[in-house]
Amino acid sequence: MKKFLLTVSALLVSLSSWALELDSAKQMGLVGEQSNGYLGLVATGNNDAAALVVDINQQRKQKYQDIAAKQNTGLANIEKIAGEKLTQKAAASGEYYQDASGNWAR
Repeated sequence: MKKFLLTVSALLVSLSSWALELDSAKQMGLVGEQSNGYLGLVATGNNDAAALVVDINQQRKQKYQDIAAKQNTGLANIEKIAGEKLTQKAAASGEYYQDASGNWAR
């Protein structure tokens, strides 16, 4: 379990490779973290933000699949853990996240 949590933590750190663009989009309220471990579009109508969401989610899914394979667990388990950590982080920093009812909160 400890190895599993370390791996997920490493994943979250590696997500910072998109930091500048992603941070800007989060600060502007264009995107937010969803409980499923993926980024969501908060504000519709911004093509750059929509493209960022698609790009990051593709990369996240690949990383989640890699971790799931290494840990011999289901993809849904990794997505759930990542989603919990990412939404907690977003909530703590005042960024948008999707609450349990599926609404965007800050």
